[in-house]
Amino acid sequence: MANIDPATLHSLNTTADIVTTLITSNTSQLAAFAGGCFWGMEHLFRRHFDIPHQILDVKVGYANGNSNVYSPSYESVCTGNTNCAETVLISYIPENITYGDLTNFFFHIHDPTTLNKQGPDNVGTQYRSGIYYTTPEQQQIASDLKRLVQEEWLPNDTVVTEIEPLLSFYDAEPYHQLYLEINENGYHCPSHYLRDTPGH
Repeated sequence: MANIDPATLHSLNTTADIVTTLITSNTSQLAAFAGGCFWGMEHLFRRHFDIPHQILDVKVGYANGNSNVYSPSYESVCTGNTNCAETVLISYIPENITYGDLTNFFFHIHDPTTLNKQGPDNVGTQYRSGIYYTTPEQQQIASDLKRLVQEEWLPNDTVVTEIEPLLSFYDAEPYHQLYLEINENGYHCPSHYLRDTPGH
């Protein structure tokens, strides 16, 4: 695996540990979203956005686990002991798609009101709803959109999406990458679909 140059995250007041084969360019930026099983999240982002014009690449992996966790396996993440979130890491072209567009889409393809859960089968901290920003601008956009979703679309529920800096990301095993592209009849979380408005 290749390490993304930490300079990519230069504006974060932290040292991120990112180990991935994600394709990047001199003009691409990173976005990271967690919203349940990463198979469905990756599938929807790939199907909705133009690759490689808007999105250059997408990888599924494990993000923001405990500080003592390095390169976890799927089996260890499933125990709940790593505190990693199943996450999609996206390399996007900001000239062709905005971070706000990606984040808005994220709120439309999963249920942001269920704590550590998506659908009937995805239960545990690894399935939490999260936005992991890489710049202060991303943090502001994510916070503003979360507030909008809460106040305008889900005033009677609590949006539990966490918004935190991207501290770590490790590619998931190769068989998880492009899973639903390769296995059309594979497991589809019933919470993963494009809604008209953010909600359940």
